[in-house]
Amino acid sequence: MGAHIIIAWRAKPAVAIQSDGLLRRGAPRNDRQHGFTFIEVMVALAIFAFAGIVLASAYANVLTAQKAILERNALAADCRLVRQMLFAEPDLKKLSQWNDLPLPDGRSVRWRATVTPTTLPDLFDVALEIEGLGENRQSSQTIRENLRLLRPTWSNKSERALLLAVAAQRIVRHPQP
Repeated sequence: MGAHIIIAWRAKPAVAIQSDGLLRRGAPRNDRQHGFTFIEVMVALAIFAFAGIVLASAYANVLTAQKAILERNALAADCRLVRQMLFAEPDLKKLSQWNDLPLPDGRSVRWRATVTPTTLPDLFDVALEIEGLGENRQSSQTIRENLRLLRPTWSNKSERALLLAVAAQRIVRHPQP
């Protein structure tokens, strides 16, 4: 019968196990056969470069999204601050002019409101316009909001008395059961 040879691969030179059970060393390999070929190194380098590009672009997307979220949060905080100023302002004439609001981080906000009385006393429709200047003073965003506010200090006394009289007449004409 013919002898069967099984080759076991190891870091050391190959060892041949013959069918008779004896171990014999194979021929020593050349030093050039211990390393990677140039093609293998180039393929591995290309794979790592591609993975690096994908990771870098993902990181850039994360940074862009984080910046957008921070700007949106800052703009929402600016709008809340302007609304608080609107709610606290007792003078109706001052609201229709542009009002400047400097912010601590170097930005500024301009705002004005158009106030329209409704058919109910002391109730007003308010169109609020907010212009926010960015950090570089070149980019600007405009936000428009419509609010309905109950503000007795904004009412004209004669108009208020007339609206109250009309509301009283409606109540008298149509009493609740």
